Amino acid sequence: MNCLHIETIEKPQTFKNGITHIRLECIDCGRFIKYKPQHVETFKLWFGKHKGKELREVPKDYLEWYKKNGNDKKTIERINLFFQS
Repeated sequence: MNCLHIETIEKPQTFKNGITHIRLECIDCGRFIKYKPQHVETFKLWFGKHKGKELREVPKDYLEWYKKNGNDKKTIERINLFFQS
């Protein structure tokens, strides 16, 4: 019998870098469906003196500096999206 994955449950998952994402899993079979997207407004830095702060709480000059000097492409993408919103 195949599961249709109609209902999901949200489960937090924290990765080695400290970032937590919400996993959506089937409530019936427990299969992983996808990660729930994080909104740019709630994205938190996982490093440095601003670790744990949402982008809107971090000084803009620091974010600009990180865009030029940082090495985490995903964080730079989030910062770029933040400045576009």
